[in-house]
Amino acid sequence: MGAELTAALPSNILTTKQYEDQQAKLRVQEEDLDRTAFLTLFTTQLKNQNPLDPMDNEAFVSQLAQFSSLEAMTGVRTSVDAMAADSKSEKFLLGSSLLGKKIERVGNLATISAGGNITSNANLPESADSGAFRIYNSTTEELVYTKDFSNLPAGNVDLTWNGQNQEGVQMPAGQYKFEFIVDRGGILTTMPLVNKQIITAVSWDQILEELTVEMEDGSVLGMSEVGRIEN
Repeated sequence: MGAELTAALPSNILTTKQYEDQQAKLRVQEEDLDRTAFLTLFTTQLKNQNPLDPMDNEAFVSQLAQFSSLEAMTGVRTSVDAMAADSKSEKFLLGSSLLGKKIERVGNLATISAGGNITSNANLPESADSGAFRIYNSTTEELVYTKDFSNLPAGNVDLTWNGQNQEGVQMPAGQYKFEFIVDRGGILTTMPLVNKQIITAVSWDQILEELTVEMEDGSVLGMSEVGRIEN
């Protein structure tokens, strides 16, 4: 009798067994469905269920629960996306205020203002017989200033330039290249220098999803790498 009834049913009416098979397939695909597709399928199932063997309450409640869960997840995702967009905008506003500011970092380029001076810093791990602090025009590579040191102890060495060349003439404002070479027993070593560099650009890293700053020497830093900021 059951087999004869199944055979006589229209093709658009599902038996309980057919409905269960369909649900098994839907559960596999559920993660790829948006709420519109899910609701369309759910409504179609209700329209096409077998009136002689309708969906039981448990299955109906299960479908409603799945839809409610999907709706809640969609709402959460929308909220998270909105928060991320707001956060990105706030960070860009912060970044725009950093343009022209200075940070201390290891490098050999620094910008001097008109009538200003620049202080660089070197850290000697051990003493040196002598040292030479040299400053070049960053564009022409012309040597504009030299200061010699002797009997340098280990530790920090402050290197200050007042913006004048070797003849005492004030150099124009702009970017200059610094160099500090020490001599230990005839062995010459170029020491890394800590200078104050200007932030020239701010951008957004799509991969890391964080703000980055571009320095005047062309290097790019993440905000986590930026320490002290000053005018």
